[in-house]
Amino acid sequence: MTNIGALWTLVVWGEAIRERKATFPALFQSKAVSRNPLFDKLASGSGIGTTVPLLRDITDTSDEVQKESTAPVANNGIGGALQYFPIMNRVTKFSATALSKQLSGADPLGEVLNQINDTRLKQRQKTFISLLRGLFASAGAAGLAGALTDCRYVNGAGNEIFIEDGAAATDANLFNPDVFIGTKGLMGELGDSLRDGVLLMHSTVKSRLEVLDSLNFKKTVLASELPFTIDSYRDIPVIVSDSLCRAGTATGKVFDTYLLASSTVGYGEKAQAGDVADVASLQYFHDKEANDEFIYDRTRHMQGIAGTRYKGAPADPNNGPTNAELQDRTAWELAFSSAKLCGAVCVRTNG
Repeated sequence: MTNIGALWTLVVWGEAIRERKATFPALFQSKAVSRNPLFDKLASGSGIGTTVPLLRDITDTSDEVQKESTAPVANNGIGGALQYFPIMNRVTKFSATALSKQLSGADPLGEVLNQINDTRLKQRQKTFISLLRGLFASAGAAGLAGALTDCRYVNGAGNEIFIEDGAAATDANLFNPDVFIGTKGLMGELGDSLRDGVLLMHSTVKSRLEVLDSLNFKKTVLASELPFTIDSYRDIPVIVSDSLCRAGTATGKVFDTYLLASSTVGYGEKAQAGDVADVASLQYFHDKEANDEFIYDRTRHMQGIAGTRYKGAPADPNNGPTNAELQDRTAWELAFSSAKLCGAVCVRTNG
């Protein structure tokens, strides 16, 4: 029987090394994301979405002066509303041949398992960016309405500052410390909780800000208790994602940047089972005829911004919305009484 080793003298390979990561899934390890047993339980239930009830904030209610033998003029109740977060059923397939394992001296599927947690976190982050773009109508043209567009930065004339001809952008179209302060101001008093929140931005925008305002950048482990050293800007943890960019309709690029207060994002996930038939499972398959191995990473999770409601109609009603469907600005509406209470703001620039 002729085999591969009889035909070629193989080069002796060293032990396989892992390629350097180009992107990092830090957002879902920050305190801007709230995960608790209730959210996990909701994600484990039936359907493609989950309802989360809320009670209105009454802490700004004014009091009255008491008058003898006189009932109060105002009879204040507490209202309620419903949030609705989408549930996503997702799957990722990995494979390797027996020959690739033998000839390389490496263990491809073993390395898949080593990296699979970071892979999931990156996938969640991409999904979340699509969700943000739907809420802020920040995936398309300027000035479109969305659930949270009251918290999208505009200039004194009431216009967003980016242009679609990004190659012709001037300083007025670019991110700077004044734009940051104006964007942060849209959050009102919730801006004080940003130390435990996130500044989510593209690396190009961050680089510009470092040039303009380097003294306000630090590299430290903050009170936000992130499990790694991270840059901060004005004491706010900076998370970089190069997914926060699209091509301008004419030339150049358009970048979207977000500020998220503490516990703004609700996240839950169904516990993953082993090698069984389940919507949330890590399955192994060996094709004996072809001598190939497969891993199927099946997950079920929910995520959403506090005070918002998903009302979209996914093309596949059984499996939840795709990232493209989450980006649809008409698929979202506000559940809180004001967009400012949601703890998220947005600005779009050309760099």
